Amino acid sequence: MAQPDRRLVPIVSLDVVGYSRLVERNERQTLRLVQRVYERLISRTIGEAGGKVFKTMGDGLLAEFSSVVAAVQWTAQLQREIHERKIHAPGGEMFQVRAGIVLADVLVAGNDLYGSGINLAVRVQGHSPPGGICITKWMYQYLDGTIDLPFTDMGPTELKNISKTVRIYTWHPAGISRPQPTDAPLPAPPSNRPSVVVLPFDNLSGEADQSYFADAVVEEITATLSRVKDFFVIARNSAFTYKGRAGIDIRQIGRDLGVRYVVEGSVRRVGEKVRITAQLVETDTGSHIWSNKVDGAVADLFDLQDRMAAEVASAIQPSIRRAEIERARKKRPDTLAAYDLVMRAFPHLWAHNPTDNAEAIALLKRALQLDPDYALAAALAGWAHGQQVVYNWTTDYATERLEAGSLIETAVRTIGEDPTALTALASAMMMLGLDVPQAAALADRALALDPNHAWAWMRRGWGQVYLSNPEEGLVAFERAMRLSPMDPFAFNIHIGVGLAHFAAGRPQQAIIWAQRALSERPGLTWPHRDLATYYAHHGDLAAARDALERFRRVHPGVSIASIGDGLRFMYPSLLARYLQGLRLAGLE
Repeated sequence: MAQPDRRLVPIVSLDVVGYSRLVERNERQTLRLVQRVYERLISRTIGEAGGKVFKTMGDGLLAEFSSVVAAVQWTAQLQREIHERKIHAPGGEMFQVRAGIVLADVLVAGNDLYGSGINLAVRVQGHSPPGGICITKWMYQYLDGTIDLPFTDMGPTELKNISKTVRIYTWHPAGISRPQPTDAPLPAPPSNRPSVVVLPFDNLSGEADQSYFADAVVEEITATLSRVKDFFVIARNSAFTYKGRAGIDIRQIGRDLGVRYVVEGSVRRVGEKVRITAQLVETDTGSHIWSNKVDGAVADLFDLQDRMAAEVASAIQPSIRRAEIERARKKRPDTLAAYDLVMRAFPHLWAHNPTDNAEAIALLKRALQLDPDYALAAALAGWAHGQQVVYNWTTDYATERLEAGSLIETAVRTIGEDPTALTALASAMMMLGLDVPQAAALADRALALDPNHAWAWMRRGWGQVYLSNPEEGLVAFERAMRLSPMDPFAFNIHIGVGLAHFAAGRPQQAIIWAQRALSERPGLTWPHRDLATYYAHHGDLAAARDALERFRRVHPGVSIASIGDGLRFMYPSLLARYLQGLRLAGLE
């Protein structure tokens, strides 16, 4: 293998201004806009100017040039184009890019560049005015008299993690007359949501040219996590500043970036095998919450990236939620925000019993008093009222449906593109016997936003069963189980699989899955109702009567009519068969 060499080259660092904020507003539009700018204004012109992009980070890039003058002229022309076109980003603000240019002594390995000069370029770029360029004193002196750009002297400046002050100069196509604020704090996570950063993965392969693959894995994981609206993901470019800096305390990174959680990992290649390892760490304590590894072949590198990204996203979501629930439990009641109250409500919702469900409703009501437009709280509360009806925890269906209807209206009005809230809303609408096709479409919309959302896959499974597509429902349930096998709500997937088998005419398989759910959650009572009808259709009336008796001990006043009213979301022939089984078991 060829040994790495060194060379002195101009490095241009570009970064989209406010990328995380733009993604938060509309991820799809932002990604399309960034891609369009890259294709039309960067990739088409950079080669002719003697430049070459050697790294992209989703919201930015790094490029090398053969000439200092060419690097500055090309970057200035790019900024003029963007400024003159007045490109609007999501939310109406102007699309802008920051640019930093340095002359760096870099280590060359394959198609990648390394060294402290890369870090300097990123740090200098961070002091550029939005839409402008920032260069160092040495660059300014080198350019003297060669190009006609009025750079402004910003004086000696401290750059983060750079030991000496650096004198910097800035230029903007609209002119600039005063220093810009430097090292501005990162935007706070909206609505107190937890924040997470994916740090650059370590390359343990012993080959510098494998670093690009580790970077690609991080890029894919960051992009995948950005679809999850349950937490705030720090932009890739901010995370990249920690590349190559071994021994940094996770707690310090948490303070630097304002994040509660860090994903770190490594990539190791041995021959034709690759192993990717990732772990989730809480920055306050440094404790490890989750870890996993994925093994594969070098020939399948892109598939490996996708697999690791999907596994990290699907595992981190419930892991962070559990940690956030524990964090909320430790807070004093008088300090709870709406977000904390929702976190406290989750385990009560998962408990699946009338006492906990009532407590969940009370907590979510308090959350909505603090934040009346909190879509997730409204959707979850609507779902909780739906559970009151479906599981026969109340006799007053009309009141539950009335209260839930108001909550659903609030959620529909304010929900935006939040996959978890969309899934909760779909759950509420299904359980209340409203527009099941529309509810199923909401679950599909959640999956379009976050393809690794296990709960949305589960809700899609239920929706397909209710709509007379049990085989499609089974596919969705299997995907949910694969994505989140340790999810505290997994027992509900097994109950759904049982109903799907019953709907497909396989009562014996339905019995197996319902029993599996009961073995996982012995305190549940309403699955005995399912078992009663499954056993009856299987021809085991003695077991059916026993299951019905177990159900009626907790619900003594239940009747065929009340159950039929609670399960009105099932398609007619499925509901008729379900009720027929209960009649065979002895229910009137």
